[in-house]
Amino acid sequence: MSAPKKGVNALRVAVSVSLAAVLLFLFLRTLDFAAVGRAIRGAHGGWLVAAAACGLFHTPLFRSWRWALLLKRAGRPSTYDLNSATSIGFAASTLLPARAGEIVRPVALARRSGLPLAPCLASIALERLIDLVTCVFLFVVYAVGWAPRDMGGEAAGRFALLRHLALLFGAGTLLGLLVLGFLAARPERTDRFVKPLLKPLPERVAARIEALLLSFLDGLGAVGSWRDAAVVAAASVALWLLIAAQVWMTLFAFDLVLPYPVAFFVIAWAILGLAIPTPGGVGGYHTAVAYALAGFYAVPKDTAAAFALVSHALSFVPVTLVGLVFLLAGGLSLKALREEGEREEDAETRAAAGKLAGQDAAGEPRM
Repeated sequence: MSAPKKGVNALRVAVSVSLAAVLLFLFLRTLDFAAVGRAIRGAHGGWLVAAAACGLFHTPLFRSWRWALLLKRAGRPSTYDLNSATSIGFAASTLLPARAGEIVRPVALARRSGLPLAPCLASIALERLIDLVTCVFLFVVYAVGWAPRDMGGEAAGRFALLRHLALLFGAGTLLGLLVLGFLAARPERTDRFVKPLLKPLPERVAARIEALLLSFLDGLGAVGSWRDAAVVAAASVALWLLIAAQVWMTLFAFDLVLPYPVAFFVIAWAILGLAIPTPGGVGGYHTAVAYALAGFYAVPKDTAAAFALVSHALSFVPVTLVGLVFLLAGGLSLKALREEGEREEDAETRAAAGKLAGQDAAGEPRM
């Protein structure tokens, strides 16, 4: 790895760890640790065991099965290879900064199964988009039909704003998906409609955007027919309903008896917290989830914090341990897998930059 690349990676690690430290400090600073401890000790063990089992079912097992649907045209990796790569990827997201698991997971699958790396990376880009669309859809379902009726004052105003933003974001996400489908149906449309929009941008930025767009389009092309797309959509909804079931069980463990769709609301806040690139979502996840429960459902602050700590542990610790077992069994290294994925991403960006530069040389000068 070159010295500039090492410097960039070191900076990313420093920023990621610093963000985690700051957010964790903000989360912990006003808590009564004795009260949080009592809330955790008082949680019902049966519900926690059920939540942990549900977590190990949807990740890696069910998520791996859906991933196979996205990879159908690239090949048919074994269930073991899919589960192994998924677990290793989630372990990388927990232990490494900047969501490294999204790079590590496809590289681990390519290494174990012999599939080409490019379609594996493209499938992750598509998976991100599908998950985003599904989560927005579930949040809109919650906001329309299961919002708390007795909410008043400032909380009601915040929730009304959230509902409007969710509807707008949902409409924008659906529009984006339709545009991608339009481009994927005829890839030559990308040159006609997208490249003129990229010309005013710096070359490196334009190339990175184009490489990401092409990953989305390659992934959509791999889905195939409308029937395949419907199966993927149904599998995605089922996956997130299972994730919601894990959250709901954990709520019950803390005697928070709330309607099942409230789990969609908690997940939306968890995703916002996880969007902050800290290792394993530490700090961001806890702050966002605790705020959602205390700020909108009047859950006592220490109980909300206890729930956030336990639900985060249930979501990340079991699958991380499974991932480390697979990592050791396969003789793999998280660092090596991440570096290989970064090299592939850099190669895609350079290829896109070369393509743009070639077009410029052919008579389309950059702005």
